[in-house]
Amino acid sequence: MLLIVAIASWNTFKTLMDISERNSELTFMGSSGWRWHDESQRIQIKRVKNQLPALRKVSENGDYASLVTITQSGSYRGFVFFDTDCEDGAIVTERVPYDGIEQAKLEVLHCLHGKLVYIETWPSAPKINWQGRIGDFQFQEALSNWDFTPLQKAYLKSVAELI
Repeated sequence: MLLIVAIASWNTFKTLMDISERNSELTFMGSSGWRWHDESQRIQIKRVKNQLPALRKVSENGDYASLVTITQSGSYRGFVFFDTDCEDGAIVTERVPYDGIEQAKLEVLHCLHGKLVYIETWPSAPKINWQGRIGDFQFQEALSNWDFTPLQKAYLKSVAELI
C-alpha cells in the first residue's frame, strides 16, 4: 500500500512540474498576456485590445522566442528575441552568403528593450523553415507548422468595411 501511495505521489508531482514548466513558457523573458494557441505545437497567442494579435514559440533550449505578427498592410513580420541582455542601441552584425550566391548579405541583430532581436518580413504567411546565424546567435523555427488563421482573421476584420 505504501508503494502505491509513493508511486501516485511521484506521478502527481511529475505532472504538476510539467504543467508548471509549460506555463512558465507563457512568461518567457518576463513577458505577460500570452495564452496557448496550440499547446501541442507549443505555440502561444497574445491579443491586445485595438491591436492585431501575435503568435510566438519559445525554443526548446530556452535561448530564444520566435514571434510572428501581421501588419496593418497585411504583410507578416517575424522576430526572434534572444534571451540575452544588451544595451539599447547596440547591434550585432555578420556577413553571410545569400542563398548560395557568393555575394554576401549583412545580417543584423538589434537591441530592443534590452534583448537582442532579429527581424524579417514576408509578403504572405511564411511556410518555411526559418533559420539564421548571426555571430554566436542562431535560431531555427519550422513556421510551416504554425497556424496563422488567428492573424489572418484579425487582419481581415480590421480592414473590413461595412457596405
